[in-house]
Amino acid sequence: MDSVGFLSEQLHMNTVSRLTFCLALACIALAPAPLFADTSKLLVSAPSKSLTWFPAMLAKERGFLKDEGLDVDFVIMNPRLALQAVVSGDVAYTTALGSTIRAAFRGLPVRVVLTICEKPHFALIAKPGITSVERLKGKILGISSFGASSDTMARAVLNKYKLTPGQDVKILAVGGGLNRLAALKSGAIDATLIEAPYNIMLEQEGFSRMLFVGDLIPSPIAGFGTTVERIQKQGGEIRRLVRAALRAIQFAKSNREESVKSIARWTGMALPLAQGSYEMAVKTWAATGIPSAQALGAAMEEVQAELKLDHAPDPARAFDWSFVKP
Repeated sequence: MDSVGFLSEQLHMNTVSRLTFCLALACIALAPAPLFADTSKLLVSAPSKSLTWFPAMLAKERGFLKDEGLDVDFVIMNPRLALQAVVSGDVAYTTALGSTIRAAFRGLPVRVVLTICEKPHFALIAKPGITSVERLKGKILGISSFGASSDTMARAVLNKYKLTPGQDVKILAVGGGLNRLAALKSGAIDATLIEAPYNIMLEQEGFSRMLFVGDLIPSPIAGFGTTVERIQKQGGEIRRLVRAALRAIQFAKSNREESVKSIARWTGMALPLAQGSYEMAVKTWAATGIPSAQALGAAMEEVQAELKLDHAPDPARAFDWSFVKP
């Protein structure tokens, strides 16, 4: 499939995913009590179809989840909506760790039980002529939505370069990867934080990559977040989910050719784009399910700055590693 076909397919699949999720919730709401109590189907929300959580999808494709007796479906949702859905019980887990971590430190009863990706996949891409982060002063930086990982990472990058978000650089929420790509190409924004394969497409068309955010700010960005109540009541389920995901991470890291083909099938992107995307992503997947000390430290520094705390907070307030430790 060519780039235009890939973008059209992405837009179609995002629309279908939203409609499917709304229909699913409507069916649940109208169902009799015995059906509502059926927990055999697990819904996992994700903010977008991203390689940050690709191993989770691979766990389903390769049958690792089925081996654990789990029937899992993934639905695409805005991170804030996804967090509300987790807390309300409409979905069991979310792959969006940024919003989960921040919610935990704000007092919501949620925890991260597995880290899949410990480095953001975003590349900072700008239109020709903007060759450094400092030159973004007075410009417009596009993100997906406020509160999403692209937003928090954009603000962290700007702060690293002594630029004040919203003052020195205007931040504009324009939607998913497809929307950000179109906005940059049309000139509606001057730069954007964007993930594969969109960054690869833009670079091929002459746009500048200023940096890979994961190299500057290694911070957990994808995995599984859920409620404290689920941790207390469904520990066996979580352990099986985590075991299947860790198995998939190891498979993805060890089987390049098969993983690239799977990425191409899942996203509909051309094989060269899938290969480039895999090479970028494979180094960011956490083999043990626990982020590195550097990534964890970066995450706590972000929370400290955002919440204006005197000291970096205790990670135990947001993470529960009991399911990934032997």
